[in-house]
Amino acid sequence: MKSNTSRRIMGISVFIFASLICVYLFLHSSFFAIDKINITGLNMVSQAEVAKISGITKGNNIFQINERSIARAVTVHPLIKSATVLRHLPRTVEIKVEERKVWAIIPLQDMFLYVDEYGICMDKQARFSMDQYPVITLEVPPTRINIGQEVNKKAVGMVKKVWEALPQEERVEISDYHYINSTGELIIYTSGGTEVKFGTMDRFEEKIGYMHQVFEIETTFDKSGKDTLEYVDLRFKGQPVVRTGLE
Repeated sequence: MKSNTSRRIMGISVFIFASLICVYLFLHSSFFAIDKINITGLNMVSQAEVAKISGITKGNNIFQINERSIARAVTVHPLIKSATVLRHLPRTVEIKVEERKVWAIIPLQDMFLYVDEYGICMDKQARFSMDQYPVITLEVPPTRINIGQEVNKKAVGMVKKVWEALPQEERVEISDYHYINSTGELIIYTSGGTEVKFGTMDRFEEKIGYMHQVFEIETTFDKSGKDTLEYVDLRFKGQPVVRTGLE
């Protein structure tokens, strides 16, 4: 009895071991050799660029690729925000790419920096785009910026918060946002010529409420033609300090 049981266990063990070897050899066979690399989500970056930096080579076994390492390699590209790598058995790899999008423009010397919502420089142009991007000027601009470098993330973040709190019809009435590096404050200049000293992000909701009033007052003054709004100071608690053209 014991001998038969031992032989049975030995037979089962051999069968399992042989099965595992067969599975291993099958998974590492040419049946799973990558023959197609699909790259989606591209607009500004070429497929050839992404394929090259991904490091994926056709003919490699699909189970031997490291999705996280490939995704990290792809996001090194300055115009790519994120990447996801997927296996589609038996022989296809997909790279889903999310490119960075221009969100704001920062003048720098004789050119304009096009940055995304995190302040990453995506492009440098000698001409100003007429698209409705926020324009951010800096009290102390960087001396030199390369594509892919961060351009004052704090300033861009503050402007983005204000921008998102305003309705579209008020956003287009702002000519530019000026960031003061020394104090971390914003000054907002409207198309009507009003200087709004917004300050820091404290009392944010209250200040946004006053911004709505600024645009209403500008509209009223413009219709009457009798007065102009020069500046509004929102930096301190209490009623804003307002100066008109008649003062």
